[in-house]
Amino acid sequence: MNLLKDLRDLFVPNRCLHCKTIIHKHQNFLCLSCSLQLSHTNFTDYNNNPLEKLFWGRVEIHQACSLYFYYKGSPIQTLLKELKYNGLQHFGTEAANTLIHELKETSRFSAIDMVVPVPLHPKKEKKRGYNQVETFGKTIATHLKAPYIRDALIKTANNKSQTKQTKEERHNSVKNMFKVNLKHNLNNKHILIVDDVLTTGATLLACINTLKNTYNVNISIITIACVV
Repeated sequence: MNLLKDLRDLFVPNRCLHCKTIIHKHQNFLCLSCSLQLSHTNFTDYNNNPLEKLFWGRVEIHQACSLYFYYKGSPIQTLLKELKYNGLQHFGTEAANTLIHELKETSRFSAIDMVVPVPLHPKKEKKRGYNQVETFGKTIATHLKAPYIRDALIKTANNKSQTKQTKEERHNSVKNMFKVNLKHNLNNKHILIVDDVLTTGATLLACINTLKNTYNVNISIITIACVV
């Protein structure tokens, strides 16, 4: 088995996903240079951080953090694209494990009752084969000893990609697009919503409002990356 792997590495070498440089077979995803370009937010143990301030005056949340800052053309954009469209689920697990290391140093996010992912529309999830945030969310849920409720929120419309939309268009496109799955008792729970990336906050805001309009809940947020 190792011989076959060595032969594969010889003829199909492992390459950095971002810059395509050949990297050692034991390196994950990125070369050293691109890895050093990943910009950590250090928001995990930071109350009233810029991510939390993004929601001030819009909706009440308990706490929020992201692992990385998101920049266009950066290695984190490449990793998230591979996670979302090419099944790089191992990156979701690795990002969660990195964040868990930070969570061990803080009392924040210590009283979570359940972890809920931002959902895909069923047709989109069936076509893609997975929700890109699933391994990230499940790994964090295991650390927090909280159940991962994959269908607590349901997306009711299969909207087009928000990538090229303005901030206002994004907020309008996801408004009233989610509903709560009433088979789960979420009342009086502290819910951690997880997602891959927060840009304008439109999708997360819609999810939070849907939950708060249905139940008395406390909401916290964790994403792999964010734009703030």
